[in-house]
Amino acid sequence: MTSDPIEVRAFRHAPVGVIVARPDGVIVAGNPAAEKLLGREPADLLDSVLFDVVHPDDVEEAHQQYARLLAGRTRVLRHECRVRLRDGQVIWVSVSVSRVLEGRDRIEHVIIHIEDISERKQREADLSHQALHDPLTGLANRALLMERIREAMSGRGRHARPSHLFYLDLNGFKEVNDRYGHAVGDVVLTQLARRIVALLRAGDTAARLGGDEFAVLCEDTDPRHAASIAERLQAAAAEPFLIDNTRVCLSAAVGSSPAQVTDPADLLREADRRMYETKRRTSSAPVPGPRTAAPTRKHS
Repeated sequence: MTSDPIEVRAFRHAPVGVIVARPDGVIVAGNPAAEKLLGREPADLLDSVLFDVVHPDDVEEAHQQYARLLAGRTRVLRHECRVRLRDGQVIWVSVSVSRVLEGRDRIEHVIIHIEDISERKQREADLSHQALHDPLTGLANRALLMERIREAMSGRGRHARPSHLFYLDLNGFKEVNDRYGHAVGDVVLTQLARRIVALLRAGDTAARLGGDEFAVLCEDTDPRHAASIAERLQAAAAEPFLIDNTRVCLSAAVGSSPAQVTDPADLLREADRRMYETKRRTSSAPVPGPRTAAPTRKHS
């Protein structure tokens, strides 16, 4: 009894998924690694179409990339996309596709190497989230807020949607940290962050700028509604914070500015300035001036 040819054994025992398909994408062979990765039995994999397992949101891009390969614009197609397994789970895969030619021009088959890269994609997503979000509250940080403001301003023009930026600063938060400790202060900030998010629409952005200062960017907002939004933000901060057996009562000053400038930093400074105007009007104690330009602010 002779053993299988080395090519067959290499195909069967390859550590990554290997699929052979016709140029129209119909699968004619798949190795055990491909079957396991895609969660398919051999009978399910054969005669199915490559694009049937691709996530609907990635199908169009996959077709476009595959067309480049068939047209000879690339010798090896390297592509990343999501695929759906039979149980509904979605994973990220790296795909390398090459052509097997019959003669000089006719494509006989395509060979696909497919590898699960879900862990790498998750690490990348985690790092991206950490870079753009506040670690305590999970809200956007200053960098992400500025990016969102730039995106909102890039659509300015005749048909631009009006945007409004709100700047919120807690009154008396330092005393909370001094009296109860920073752990209680952190809980106050996280509870306030959840309250702010609960007030917003899906397209709005809530950010923590540092210490006890927050900002909210509302797009497609009628300027006439700005006052009522500011009032709701103040009410969210004024509601008592219950932490174990401790009842913490605070208030907040809110300033807002319509996005009528060209520089996101100018918009943030203007909202900050208006917040401090509000703080001066409502406080009998001296209030320092705006500090938006300072790189380091109060910390919880």
